[in-house]
Amino acid sequence: MSENDLILHVKGTAEETTVLPKQEVRAAIAEGKLSRSQLIWSVPHNAWKQVRELPHLWPSQKLAPAPTPRVATGALPRVAATPRIADGSSSAGTKPKVVASAQPRVVTQGESVDYQVAEKPHFNYSKWIFIGLGTVIAITVGLNYLLVDRPIASAMSQTPYSQVTIFAHLGGFMQSSALEIHIPASSALNESNLSGFLVALAHATPQTGHPYQRVSLTSGLQGQYAVTGLVWKDLGEMGQANTAEQKEYLIDQLQDPSGRSLVTLNSTMTPQEQAAVREKAWAAVVANFTRP
Repeated sequence: MSENDLILHVKGTAEETTVLPKQEVRAAIAEGKLSRSQLIWSVPHNAWKQVRELPHLWPSQKLAPAPTPRVATGALPRVAATPRIADGSSSAGTKPKVVASAQPRVVTQGESVDYQVAEKPHFNYSKWIFIGLGTVIAITVGLNYLLVDRPIASAMSQTPYSQVTIFAHLGGFMQSSALEIHIPASSALNESNLSGFLVALAHATPQTGHPYQRVSLTSGLQGQYAVTGLVWKDLGEMGQANTAEQKEYLIDQLQDPSGRSLVTLNSTMTPQEQAAVREKAWAAVVANFTRP
């Protein structure tokens, strides 16, 4: 290699480097075939440099003459090791070592050269993890809609409560033993028809091979009331019961999120006091699901 030749780093090729005449490199830079980020071995710096760091190769600069060697006196300076290329090995001196001891390919006059730097493919694990999670979520939401939400909405559309908005899904979207039903407060519900609505909703709930262990009813972001699957199934069969019977059954069976009963009675209470406690508990239920 003469002093008018340059060594270029060509990632992805067999040798990882190639040798080109300096004039040809300058022409390639001027024509845009070589980017300003292309790595070229700099003898004075004993390191790889980007084209943007070598202004003497830019089109606006004349070709710089080869530097005059300077004879060092005294102790020889320490020579930095050349950069590691591909196989991680290095050698001292001013020329980079070519992979697998191969000689840099010298391009002859008139030979066409591909100046494009080949990039090795990179597998983005994070991207595919997010794609996988998104696919699982989409499939889960779709199955909940087909197996739970749509059947309930379809059955309720045949009742007097078709205007009440309902969203239903399995617990955590994955627990087949739990059912979550969201009922935003509605002006179509009131104190006189709320028990009938809940009976119709329980009747419209699709039953699997075994009752749900838990059915949660919410009107906001957090669970407010819950019953066991057997109670919910029995409630759905109370279509022929009158409003008072449905109401009494709900007051006795509804629980708060912690599993406690809505009413706490003791033997010291008079019948009137017990009735007042039950009415107060039912009024709180009505307030959560109705809207003036």
